[in-house]
Amino acid sequence: MIRPGRGIDNLTGATEKRNAAVHSERPQTPMDVQLIVAVNLMALSALSLLLALLQRRSEMAPFAVVNALVIVAGAAALYWLPQYVGAIVALVFTPFVAAPVALTALQARMTRAGRLEAAARLAALAALFHPTAAMRFTAAFARAAALSDPQEKARALAALAKEAPPAHRSAIEARLLAERGEWERLLALAAADGNERRLAGYRLRALGETGQVEELMRDYERTKDRTPVEQTVFGWLFVLAFGGRPREVERLAAQTLRLDADTVAYWLAVARGQAGEQATARAEFERLAAGPADRPATAAARRQLEKGWPPPAKLSPAARKTVEEVAARVNAECARHARGWRLPRVTFALVAVNALVFVAEIALGGSQNLGTLVALGALWAPLVLQQGEDWRLLTSAFLHFGGMHFALNMLMLALIGRDVEHEIGAIRTLALYLGGALFSSAFVLGLMAFGFVAYGLYVGASGAIFALFGVVGALRVRDWLRHRASLDAFRTAALALAILVQIGADFLLPMSSLAAHLSGFGFGLVAGFFVKPGRGR
Repeated sequence: MIRPGRGIDNLTGATEKRNAAVHSERPQTPMDVQLIVAVNLMALSALSLLLALLQRRSEMAPFAVVNALVIVAGAAALYWLPQYVGAIVALVFTPFVAAPVALTALQARMTRAGRLEAAARLAALAALFHPTAAMRFTAAFARAAALSDPQEKARALAALAKEAPPAHRSAIEARLLAERGEWERLLALAAADGNERRLAGYRLRALGETGQVEELMRDYERTKDRTPVEQTVFGWLFVLAFGGRPREVERLAAQTLRLDADTVAYWLAVARGQAGEQATARAEFERLAAGPADRPATAAARRQLEKGWPPPAKLSPAARKTVEEVAARVNAECARHARGWRLPRVTFALVAVNALVFVAEIALGGSQNLGTLVALGALWAPLVLQQGEDWRLLTSAFLHFGGMHFALNMLMLALIGRDVEHEIGAIRTLALYLGGALFSSAFVLGLMAFGFVAYGLYVGASGAIFALFGVVGALRVRDWLRHRASLDAFRTAALALAILVQIGADFLLPMSSLAAHLSGFGFGLVAGFFVKPGRGR
């Protein structure tokens, strides 16, 4: 919700307020657009900086520095070149933050899919945009990992490990031990000082590969609150594979992690063997073992065939509980990843209604014409308090001041509404959206009525949108209270930091209504603790 302007004293009458031409409208100038672009990019960098600091990992330091650079450049431009601040911040943000992040994410995806040469090229390109020691090391590691000859690759990785800092060195050593199947040595390495957290995923796999399934489950429960976020999903894979859950393993490996076909087949065979489907598992291992020698799944399958095949041990009640909880989490995460970008029906309908109203604003005089906004239902305190036009509390949430305001709000609505509707259902989402709109409008009206803020004309969907953010916040807190896992703690902290960053952005954007944003978020946060997740009504 924004306040388009303050100079609207000629709207304080009754009927004539709605019909008179309003000459105090404040058009959205190029300066406004520059400021909005700059503040939003600086907010993204501030959030990224805080998240990097939250993880307390030395390899995140360069990423934190470049995001700090964006904020400093934006602050300097606001002071010296405010008319160009958006362009300046974008010129810094795009090559130093956006490009490396996008390339690194794509590189990780290519690596999981087994396309190592493509991953190496992407890592090299990311290092050009972000030429830090960490990025150069990542590029060198990707080049070594992409070598097709196993012995040549092992030599390249071993040479790289000698020059690497301790954290990277232990990760490379762990990878080499895993590729050779030296699980006992890997367990010893993971137990060394400083390695328990950074090698948490390797330790879980080594326990499973050595038949210590009960210890794997206990270790997962013991360390899940401090496992690095990026290793959490692989921890789930090992729990499910050695816990004998082939259906969930296939969904996780193929849909969420998007591993290459041979790796998916390997873990599916492990899960089937642990589930008692020994003949099916052996047949799959034999097929994989006949593949090219340079593929990790081939070597792993051959080692499986060399082992004895005793019947899988029966899991204890505690271990079965761990497997069931992880299976439930994986099913929920896979459903989230399988949604695609298509908007569910209520979110789509809300975006469509807002778009139709915005078209009406343009057709009836302009989205920045205060008279048009008042006529269509903007929140103007005298009309509500003196004329009883309470419906403005809701209609104001479907109006927007200018194209940038409309576009940013609809982007946020599409992103957050999609997730909320999939998690709690269509009718609950609609009820919370409308409830957030009414509550935030009433809260702002109350502040104006009691003189805490000056009268202003208020329009925008952000109060309702922030209510949906509050719902997500409540759901993430509930996840953390239930599972106490590092992934849930990170998601909760990320949302909290995003709200803090938004508060800072509201101070830089004088038209934004901090009261509407916070009241909407508070409404959604409280309501979210009473909403039952699920697709039901």
